[in-house]
Amino acid sequence: MQNRFVSASALIGLMLSGCAPVAFMGGATTVATSASEERGVKGVWSDAEIKTRLQAKWMDKRPELIIATNVIVRQGRVLITGELDTTEQQIDAVRYAWQVPGVKEVVDETTVGKTASFQQYARDTWITTQMKTKILNDNDIRSLNYNVHTENGTIYLMGIAQNQQELDKVITYARHIGGVRKVTSYVTLKSQTPQISQKNLIPEEQKTLEEFPVIEAPSSDEPLRPQTLDEPNTGSSFQ
Repeated sequence: MQNRFVSASALIGLMLSGCAPVAFMGGATTVATSASEERGVKGVWSDAEIKTRLQAKWMDKRPELIIATNVIVRQGRVLITGELDTTEQQIDAVRYAWQVPGVKEVVDETTVGKTASFQQYARDTWITTQMKTKILNDNDIRSLNYNVHTENGTIYLMGIAQNQQELDKVITYARHIGGVRKVTSYVTLKSQTPQISQKNLIPEEQKTLEEFPVIEAPSSDEPLRPQTLDEPNTGSSFQ
């Protein structure tokens, strides 16, 4: 764990020092790959900078969040997943995310008090690997536009779909992987303005789609309670 903290600190320091383009992008090949994404090189870099600054803030204020969470950033939208020990950690994870310049939305999918077994962690890793392989091998899907993460049998998807048909195909792949309990999608369509778009899909249940309005950044620095996604969003802060 200590080595992981050292590595994270070194990377964060490098990126914030202005030496990041070569170190982070990994050379011309990665830049070319980023350019083929819908976000483009500028968008990829902006999201990477947001993630790095968020993790730097966590490292300073709540270093345990670095180990306990997974962060995906797309188009300024921050998705946080993971297992935390206390509600205070959960609140701080979201609060500090809102303090990072460029953040447009924060989606909290962390849980408190639930610790997955090593076997579950291994299953989640295998599910993610299968999902990434499926969309990578499908020529009708632009796999570079998607992020995939699995937590306790739930697949989280984030990215930009070319159209509804592509998104439906991606979700179908996810639903039919063994061990998947639920699929939660925060994927937006290329033709739409970015917004929180969620699908909670459980195998054997009918597919549903609920649209949630964009959560504007809070104007105050008051502690926030993470939004529960089964409640309607009623404003700029977590009620």
